[in-house]
Amino acid sequence: MVPPDGRDGQLIGTGTGDVRGELLHGKLRWSFYAADCAYLAVRAGFSQPVDELCRTHPGGEIHTDDGAVIRWDATGFGLRGTDRSQPHGWRMASALVFDTDDTRYAWLNRAMAVWLGEFDERIGVARYTAWVAAGDVPAALRPAA
Repeated sequence: MVPPDGRDGQLIGTGTGDVRGELLHGKLRWSFYAADCAYLAVRAGFSQPVDELCRTHPGGEIHTDDGAVIRWDATGFGLRGTDRSQPHGWRMASALVFDTDDTRYAWLNRAMAVWLGEFDERIGVARYTAWVAAGDVPAALRPAA
């Protein structure tokens, strides 16, 4: 679990996931914190929270298949019920930064990334896609055009 020190909001949950991309493969461990969040009201039993916006501050680690550990921190927002046919669904967006001591991935220490995703509060499942700014990827690692 990522400790709450310096995090905005309350712990909503922790978990694991997979990272599968052109430059990173591995397992993800995360802790998700949120503030001013309708989801906190939903969990408390209110069926119609007043505010559908949520400020988020997740963080965690990526343990790559080749043995590196990459810490990440994100700040973003979630918006509930943007699709009226799925009022319990959230659209999520965050900016991410990274930190690692592994020289193979040191370029990430100066990289910026964004992620977009969805969260279903009824089943507690989230899916995200993240992108690192192309200019932050060393030329030797960029996929051939």
